[in-house]
Amino acid sequence: MNNRIIILVVFAAMIGVFYSCKKDGEQLAPVTNNLITVVNASSDTLNIYENGTRINSGSNLVPFGQYQNLEITAGAQRYQFKKAGNVNTLIDLPLSLNDSSFYSLFVAGESADNVFLLQDVLFVDTAKGASNTFIRYVNASPDAGDIDFTISTYPIFKSCAFKSATSFVEVPAGAVFYSMTRQGESAPFASGNITLSAGVSYTLFSKGLIKGTGANALGARILPTVH
Repeated sequence: MNNRIIILVVFAAMIGVFYSCKKDGEQLAPVTNNLITVVNASSDTLNIYENGTRINSGSNLVPFGQYQNLEITAGAQRYQFKKAGNVNTLIDLPLSLNDSSFYSLFVAGESADNVFLLQDVLFVDTAKGASNTFIRYVNASPDAGDIDFTISTYPIFKSCAFKSATSFVEVPAGAVFYSMTRQGESAPFASGNITLSAGVSYTLFSKGLIKGTGANALGARILPTVH
């Protein structure tokens, strides 16, 4: 069999496969995207990858910062985190995200068991253009145990476990006093005054380790939350 005959046979086979697929009505499944917020509750500067492809463009994910409205592919995917300037993968884990839900992905340490996903419950945003705001609390401290959160005279959220979040609480905007206390202790490990802007929602989260020093010390951070 000469080369011309071989080429014709292969071409005919390709046409047959194409016709068969078309006849059966088979089509590629559509790709659905979603937007998430990635919060870095660690002291590392990170880059984020989905199935091996970097998805945070421009700047790195700085310590205690966040990437909002980061586009990802809905469904079951693998996500990786690498330290900025390092080609080695620090964390690799599978996650499955629905296309119709909002999520916050927290990185609280250098292993997969310190990464957790929160499905953000949508709240009625009556604060837009009003004098109120919304705030929620997240325990992102791997070894701190359960934490009590409070803000000014509003109800205390008790026994928030690592990787858990409270619902959003509606409070008046302006200056408020917050505190975070470990279960079994009387003195807060983090407290202070913060100013909340009207029409903005916030996530107030614990960070660091009990015996951590410097940036890894047990403490708190607050970031605006976008849906």
